Amino acid sequence: MERRGDLTGGGFGRRRASLTDAPSPPRSANASPAHVFAADDTGRRIAPLRLAGYGFGGLLGMLCIEAMLSGTSLITPIDETLRNVMRGIGLIVGVLLALFTVARPAEPMGALKKFAILLFLPVMTGFVGDQAAWRIADWHAFGLSSAEYHPTSYPITYASHGRRGRRDSFEIDPFDVKSGTDIAVPAAQFEAIWPHHGDYCITVMARRSASGAVEILNDGVFTLREPEPAVLTPCPAAKAGAAGDRGSPWDKKEFRP
Repeated sequence: MERRGDLTGGGFGRRRASLTDAPSPPRSANASPAHVFAADDTGRRIAPLRLAGYGFGGLLGMLCIEAMLSGTSLITPIDETLRNVMRGIGLIVGVLLALFTVARPAEPMGALKKFAILLFLPVMTGFVGDQAAWRIADWHAFGLSSAEYHPTSYPITYASHGRRGRRDSFEIDPFDVKSGTDIAVPAAQFEAIWPHHGDYCITVMARRSASGAVEILNDGVFTLREPEPAVLTPCPAAKAGAAGDRGSPWDKKEFRP
């Protein structure tokens, strides 16, 4: 007969389970101390400098996209103070981003790649800042303007053969801005005119603001559809320098707005 002490509380013949000898449940391998979750994962945090750079770069990028889609170009000089300030802001942001990229690279990089980043990134952001200054000046002069456009002829100063996505274009710079405005033309018209482009004027739709700024309708040189034929007329008043330019259009400047 079994002893009473070996029976469970109900007395049904089962042995009492030992409470003191029961093994402890295994500890989960995924369990971690609380302080691990509170650790500061600085490697995944976005640095304030990088965040500011992304914000500024996105803003300037939007300005450039707006310039491409606006269908207008300002051809008169703008305030040099505004231009220099925007260039300076772009340059400073580019320098800071370049230093941050080189100091904390996402992957190892060689000395040549670091040098290229330090050299070209500030130049690119400074260029974008310059383009932003032109758009700001255009908004300031014509944002609320109701002036009408009228046909106006300007001498052609350069001929630029299209490549790398650019359309063939003629350049005008009637107000001596030093960075002319390119006007896209059909390829057939360009081929017929470019050897003597300095003898011609091109007609554009232009308007003038109360401050004297001049804006023209211009779709730019990066267009998907073939440009409409331009109105070209003999231009005796063309600048002597432009009339004497008979160089190849392949030799013209490539990085102009």
